[in-house]
Amino acid sequence: MSYFMKFLNFKTHMYVRFCLVVMTCSTLLSVNAQFVDATNNLLLYTDHTGGFLGSGVSFADFNGDQIDDLTFGHHAGQIRYYQGDGVGFEEVQLNIENDLSETKSVLWADIDNDGDQDFLITNRLASNKLWLNDGNMMFTDVTSTCGISTSINSRSYGASFGDYDNDGFLDLYICNYHTAVINIQNELYHNNGDGTFTDVTLSSGVGNGLQQTFQSTWIDIDQDGLLDLHIVNDRLAMLNAFYHNNGDGTFTDMATAWNVALGIYAMNSCFGDYDRDGDMDLYVTNGPQGNSMLSNQMNESMSFVDVTYDEGVQVNQLCWGACFIDHENDTWLDLYVATGISFYTVVPEVFESHGVIHNAFFSSSGTSPMLSFSEEIPSSDQYGFSIAKGDYNNDGFPDLVSHNIGGHATVLSATPNGNHFLKVMPQGTTSNRDAVGAEVMVYHSDGQNTGLNEVELDVVFCGDKYLSQNSRFLHFGLGSSTQIDSVVVQWPGGMSESFEWLSIDDSVVLVEGTSNQYCPSPSSFCGTGTEWDAETETCISVIELNPCVTDLDFDGNTAVSDLILLLSQFGVICAL
Repeated sequence: MSYFMKFLNFKTHMYVRFCLVVMTCSTLLSVNAQFVDATNNLLLYTDHTGGFLGSGVSFADFNGDQIDDLTFGHHAGQIRYYQGDGVGFEEVQLNIENDLSETKSVLWADIDNDGDQDFLITNRLASNKLWLNDGNMMFTDVTSTCGISTSINSRSYGASFGDYDNDGFLDLYICNYHTAVINIQNELYHNNGDGTFTDVTLSSGVGNGLQQTFQSTWIDIDQDGLLDLHIVNDRLAMLNAFYHNNGDGTFTDMATAWNVALGIYAMNSCFGDYDRDGDMDLYVTNGPQGNSMLSNQMNESMSFVDVTYDEGVQVNQLCWGACFIDHENDTWLDLYVATGISFYTVVPEVFESHGVIHNAFFSSSGTSPMLSFSEEIPSSDQYGFSIAKGDYNNDGFPDLVSHNIGGHATVLSATPNGNHFLKVMPQGTTSNRDAVGAEVMVYHSDGQNTGLNEVELDVVFCGDKYLSQNSRFLHFGLGSSTQIDSVVVQWPGGMSESFEWLSIDDSVVLVEGTSNQYCPSPSSFCGTGTEWDAETETCISVIELNPCVTDLDFDGNTAVSDLILLLSQFGVICAL
């Protein structure tokens, strides 16, 4: 679907934004009440008591039961796996060993398209590792044979999977935090389709030099059917990069032309359509100089526009992970930002040395600026690094997990409020099975009987933000809408597919190429007193289907029950 057509499609379904005239203290209380600190109830032990600049978290379902699970990295290699059951979590042991290595990213992805999740970790000053899932959650370490580097000198941080050449298999990008002392650039590995990878860093042109890179994200930002690559670098002189996919295995850095070549202490980048104009905007965290919110104007001027101060989201603290999340299901994306430190973690001395630093939370109602409720959110006084979202208790409202310093991870559980939702997990067939890179647009009525429609957009990522992975279910808050008009999936490579007749307050897996299976039975269109006749392909009167006109309840007999049914309907005007 071209950018122009997508823009027209969006404008057709454009939601009329209502201005917020009065803001009272009741709003503050409402936002505060939307999150409940579930940390003590869940007791997700992480032992984040050491290491440098945090460790990763994944909220993705790793056992294939379509319930969100949690995986936490560890500064001494003791990775923890928590299996979700729709209520809470149970820690499970997997045959995955990481010695005493300092784990950074933890990513689940189906790299061989066999229907189960394989596992990748990046390590600081140790070899990165990959395990293939053999089925039944048993794993084989293929690090030494799969083609990725086994260097123990690399300081790897973020990693991202994405199918940049649309061959149906997930390729891998690894971010390395280096200087000229250790000559290792970032790494791009092409998936060969047989469980192995080929290093194409040099030929592709995305090594990014000897930069200090924290995180990458695959996203088709210019809507040409090819995944582009966004990279954040942690130095004023090391500009962030945005590599445009040329379609021939090579990339060109367009960051300057697209106005995203930020020279800051960039730690995190996250994408989300916060202004609901049909494209993905960008938020990049920084040090005390202030974070950056960049509004996507690619469909108009092929660039981004800095709206940080318009939205009031600069924070001015040392920030790490950040995440867009519609915690109230009101259709507008809110923003959670983790603040932390840049020193080696030593507990409990770290708390005594640095005092209280509040994480930041900004609530959106569709008007500028976003509203800050940082100190009102539970457990905001922590040192956070990686954060991810999912719906651990399946109540339809997205929850947040923060892999912060301390013995346990913090979980903020969103509280249902009557607003509706839809959770969508795309699944590729021609595309990669995890549908990484797929773009999903949900069209729904506005719930106010205005005859207008709303549209919401999200994209499937595998490795984004800071060392994080969100739930595989994309979460759409529907507000008061009671009907979904359609869900349009733009599959990796450009094929568009529309799924209709989906229900609100539901979680669905949308399989590529099966949209016709979501059509309702013709009988659902037949009104009261009529039934579908397959022979004539029309709705006909039930009287025509029953030769015994006195048998009103169709039990084969004329009895007292028929008389009672007749009397109960006495005086009704028939309009068959």
